[in-house]
Amino acid sequence: MNAVSDAPELLFELNDRGVAHIILNRPRAKNTVSFAMWEQFSGALDALENATPARMLIISGAEGYFSNGGDVKLPPARGEGALALAARLEMGQRIISRVRALPIPTVAAVEGGAFGVSWSLAMACDMIFAAENALFGAPFLEFGLVPDGGAAWFLMRQLGRARAAEIIFSGRTLDAGEALALGLVSRLVTPGTAVGEALALGETIGSGNRHAVELTKRLLNQAESGDLAATHALELVYCHSCQAGEEVPRAREKFRARAAAKAAAKAAQ
Repeated sequence: MNAVSDAPELLFELNDRGVAHIILNRPRAKNTVSFAMWEQFSGALDALENATPARMLIISGAEGYFSNGGDVKLPPARGEGALALAARLEMGQRIISRVRALPIPTVAAVEGGAFGVSWSLAMACDMIFAAENALFGAPFLEFGLVPDGGAAWFLMRQLGRARAAEIIFSGRTLDAGEALALGLVSRLVTPGTAVGEALALGETIGSGNRHAVELTKRLLNQAESGDLAATHALELVYCHSCQAGEEVPRAREKFRARAAAKAAAKAAQ
């Protein structure tokens, strides 16, 4: 991969297959977030938003650990605004909203643990690939805080009120198996392979059909808040756009070639 940012608290990479990779890079602090990290994250998203859409984005933590969330050893305040004591959180909220809205598939590759706001960041992604020994938690009340980064929103939408409330009020830790059973994780992988598994998906997803991938992500974003009628209308527009492009004929030709090859192989048996 070719690094396009040498910022120490966050690394941003884009490989020659068009897969982007953001790495939370404060391993000595369990990759907890800081003002600098959020600022560098914003710069990475600027690059993704202002260029031809990447094939996919992977978010992970350095040295086999996703993140412990906000750094309680660093002050969260900045400036003298009305909400100055929550300035770092507000920056994180913006980043999480932007990740959610990206017009490309996103995967959080979680090794070790994802706690607090970093769990919210992971849940903002379309998919979470979690190592079998990964842990997840929202221990906000333990620190006298309310859930942040959208944790309550994500958990409520995914689990319903009763299960979300139990997790938030207890502050307990979920192992990867329970997270998978609850639908909070997309795929369990062998420890140490989460990024590799995500890269493998990213290098094949939508191969030769990049426009369809982007439009599908936009459709998913709309479907999350819209009704069926609005989704159907958008499907028509996007389907028309795809049919008018070059990708559909190429995909059909590839399908015919594969079918012909299978038929020939079967006839030769």
